[in-house]
Amino acid sequence: MDNSRKPVSTMGNDDVEKAIEDVRKAAEADTNRSGQAHVDFLEAIRRLNLAAETPAETLMRMRFEPLQSAAIRMALEAEILAGIEEKKGEKITADDLAKGTGYDALLIGNGVTATRIMRLVTFVGVCDEVGENTYAANEMTHLINSPGLSGGEKHHFDLFFPIGARLVEYMHKTKVHQFPKDSSEQSPFQFAHNGMGFFEFFDKTPDHRKYFDDYMAIRRVGLATWFETFPMAKVLCPHAKKDADSVLLVDVGGNWGHEAAAFHEAHPDVPGRLILQDLPSMIEKVEKEAPPGGVECMAYDFFTPQPVKGARAYYFRNICHDWQDSACENFLTNTARSMEKGYSRLLIDDYVLPDTRAPLRGSSMDFLMMMFCSGIERTRHQWETLLGKCGLEIVKVWGTRNDYEQIIETKLKE
Repeated sequence: MDNSRKPVSTMGNDDVEKAIEDVRKAAEADTNRSGQAHVDFLEAIRRLNLAAETPAETLMRMRFEPLQSAAIRMALEAEILAGIEEKKGEKITADDLAKGTGYDALLIGNGVTATRIMRLVTFVGVCDEVGENTYAANEMTHLINSPGLSGGEKHHFDLFFPIGARLVEYMHKTKVHQFPKDSSEQSPFQFAHNGMGFFEFFDKTPDHRKYFDDYMAIRRVGLATWFETFPMAKVLCPHAKKDADSVLLVDVGGNWGHEAAAFHEAHPDVPGRLILQDLPSMIEKVEKEAPPGGVECMAYDFFTPQPVKGARAYYFRNICHDWQDSACENFLTNTARSMEKGYSRLLIDDYVLPDTRAPLRGSSMDFLMMMFCSGIERTRHQWETLLGKCGLEIVKVWGTRNDYEQIIETKLKE
């Protein structure tokens, strides 16, 4: 039997050697730590870990994993990680960190007393423990102190943990409403935040909005850009219209316009207008604070008819996963009606989950969307069904690994 497909619950000590061999083979195939080979390598390591653990050990590990996130969040808030980062790889003691942060050294680490926050932080590798109650920054320390990744930690922890604390209460009081139909039904987020919706919450909490925006700007660091995953410059640009008024790309709901601006920076000589669309309040902020170079800004609500007709490409990045099918059908149809048959493409940058053995990240994002905004990550079959209702069909799904977002290239049905 192929142990890579064997249910984890039936794996025992006899499977460990086979799992070790699977890891070795996957490591040899993963030559540059990228693409599907890297995904397969990480999966082989995961299955080795499960084979080595007893079921009781696995359950205990999972039970305590939320505490790791809590320790990291405390270390960020107390600026412990910032203090370690400032030393640029040099050692720093718990006592020195206590002086710099104002927190009791016992909480961080004191004399022969084992660290309390830092023993978990160092266990997961966020920084190095180089001696008794002594630490040094590593590459992960540098990353997590950046605005985008620290924003990501704060965004996920601060929003999800209050929901998690009331999740069982929610299930018993209201049942689980994946897609609330009216005000009588609430999402888990609304239940935990006194009826306030996910996007309304951001409007009223600017700090959290900043965490989210910072995270969205860089959360794909180290991965291929969307226009590398889908080689737009080669696939669509050579056959795009060249007249001055022609629109090459519309970034629909594009927030700060980072994706359109990145494309312009990579391909500054490609003809055609680039347009960023978002709600008036967002566009006003973008134009005032950080207008994207080479990109026009246009106020637009995608639940209304698309004003830009016949563009070469309309790009929706992480939009559809926020919404249930009925809403997606509404706004995708609005843009589909403005497409030029045989010329325009609608590009969706989102997860395409496999029907079985979905990877951790995609599965986690699907659960998170259900908790936060009654959204959903979809399988290919679910995408085909939804897009068909909008008068669209899939040309190709572009991607190099199945655990991250992929680009769904669509066109009007023939």
